[in-house]
Amino acid sequence: MEDREKLIQERIKAEEAAEIVELKGVKQRVWDILTKEKNYDPSEIEIDPEFRLKLSDSEAAVSIDFVVTLPSASFMVIKCSSSSIESWERYVVSFARVVKDYQIPYAVVTDGDNARIIDALAGTLVSESIKGLFERKDAIDKLKDFKKIPCPANRIEKEKRIMYAFESIKCPTVK
Repeated sequence: MEDREKLIQERIKAEEAAEIVELKGVKQRVWDILTKEKNYDPSEIEIDPEFRLKLSDSEAAVSIDFVVTLPSASFMVIKCSSSSIESWERYVVSFARVVKDYQIPYAVVTDGDNARIIDALAGTLVSESIKGLFERKDAIDKLKDFKKIPCPANRIEKEKRIMYAFESIKCPTVK
């Protein structure tokens, strides 16, 4: 039984390594910061996750570069952009607000050096530097008091439509 578990663990690590090799440019830099400097475990970081976005009159697939999920909840979504990070700020905030059945607390858009780290619940800017990304231990502390709050009913359709509009203009993130 132990041999089988060992083989499964090796296979998982190999698949994770293959995903990492595929990362390029800005995404690679952000991955390195999250795993090497901010101490997130690679298993806590979803790479290019895709979600189904259901609007009142249509449905679409949406994705983001990274979702950082800790044991109790998803903590942060990250969009990488090789330029004009401010132009993606609204998208990443909408994404954090509606992609799950609760609002993910933090939304980040970054070019690998600069960043816009936003408290998605309050809509306020937390930091403008990639160095402002939360250390894993700080993220866990913040999640201790976190309540899973859904997006308000009067905002959810608007937030989804913002995401839908941005999906059609996504650009590559390689610098």
